[in-house]
Amino acid sequence: MKTIKYKLFILLAFTVSIILTGYGQEIDYTRYGIETSDSHIPQGLKAGDKAPDFTGYDQTGKMTDSKKLFEKGPMVLFFYRGKWCPVCSKYLNNYQDSLKVITDQGFNVVAITPESIENVEQTVKFHNLTFTVIYDCQEKIMKDYDVMFNVTKAYQDKILSSLSTDIAKNNGRDAARLPVPATYIINRDGIIVAVQFDPNYQNRATVKWILKNLGLAL
Repeated sequence: MKTIKYKLFILLAFTVSIILTGYGQEIDYTRYGIETSDSHIPQGLKAGDKAPDFTGYDQTGKMTDSKKLFEKGPMVLFFYRGKWCPVCSKYLNNYQDSLKVITDQGFNVVAITPESIENVEQTVKFHNLTFTVIYDCQEKIMKDYDVMFNVTKAYQDKILSSLSTDIAKNNGRDAARLPVPATYIINRDGIIVAVQFDPNYQNRATVKWILKNLGLAL
C-alpha cells in the first residue's frame, strides 16, 4: 500500500513540475519572425472589446466599409501574411472550401493582408477566392487590431532564401511588417465575441473552432 502511495506521490509531483515548467516558459517571438528589441509586440484584441471600424480596397478595387458590412450581418475577420506563405495558401483554400457553411449563417467573411493590391489580385485569382480580401494599404487595420509586427532581419533573409520573396517589396513597402494571422468573430454591434491569436503562424483558427463560436455572435 505504501509503495502504491509513493508511486502516486512521485507521479503527482512529476505532473506538477511539468505544468509549472510550462507556465514559466516565455514565447520565443523571434522564432516566428517577430522583432522584439525595438518595437511593439502585438497581443491582439480581446473578446468583449469593440472592434475598430475599418475601410479598405478589396480585390475588385471597391472601397469596403466595415460599418456597411455589419448592416448585413456579423463578421468573421482574419489576417493572412501573403501569397508567398505556404501556410496562408493552404489556409485560404480551407476557408474557400468551407465558406458556404459560414455565410449560410449570415456571416460576412473578410480577410485582411498587407500584401500589395497587385498581389492580392493574384492571390484571389490563384485560389479562386469569393470572399472579401482587403489590402491594408496604410497598415492601419493591422495596427488597430493589434496584430502588426516588424519582421526580424533573420526571418526576412530566411524567406528570401527559401521562398524567393522580399517581404517588404511584396507589400510595396520600404520595411517588412506582417500580421499575426489572428481571427476575430464579431457580432453586428461590432463587439468581438471570440478570438484566436497565436504568434506561431502555423497555429490558426480551424473551421471547427469558427463554427463552434459563430453562435456567440448571433
